[in-house]
Amino acid sequence: MTKNKLKNVAMKLFGEKGYEGTALSEIAKEVGVKTPAIYAFFENKEDLFMAVFREAMESYNSYVQQLSDEQKVLSVKDSLHGILLRQYEFYQQNPEASLLVLRYVVFPPVFLKETIEDAFHHSDEQLTKVIEQFILRGLEEGVIRNQSVELLTDAFLNLMDGLSMQYFYYTSKGIYERKLNHAFEMYWRGACS
Repeated sequence: MTKNKLKNVAMKLFGEKGYEGTALSEIAKEVGVKTPAIYAFFENKEDLFMAVFREAMESYNSYVQQLSDEQKVLSVKDSLHGILLRQYEFYQQNPEASLLVLRYVVFPPVFLKETIEDAFHHSDEQLTKVIEQFILRGLEEGVIRNQSVELLTDAFLNLMDGLSMQYFYYTSKGIYERKLNHAFEMYWRGACS
């Protein structure tokens, strides 16, 4: 229980204040333990940070993966659109994990850059497989015109990345949803025409 509390508080503080701006003593104080208690679960600040970062990435992937399992009966178009909606839901339901991942994928501490990139690439590989399965199905069904799976997958991942940034720019749900739907419609037209 203490380990989970430490991770939850660390996720919040690392996301809000940054790696350098968050002291282990601050995390311990908010949990209600003394700083040495952290070392019962984590080797150091970097170990705690990476545990939290990886957990945030894994929770995002699991959330999207659930969609792919549930959406197999939907059309390819609805399934791909559903991935974008699922990403949006994840951001709404997990604001601290979303902020943490975005902050450190874009601006990693220099000494953690390689470790964060490795964790991100692992996550990206999993997400790529989910998207590829829908694109392959669309090609097999003839709803997506014959073209490179890699091109379609990369374009979709870039669409997701762009929408991630848009989510943090716009506080209006209506504006964000309009942008999501318009961006997806343009992607889908390109995939099918």
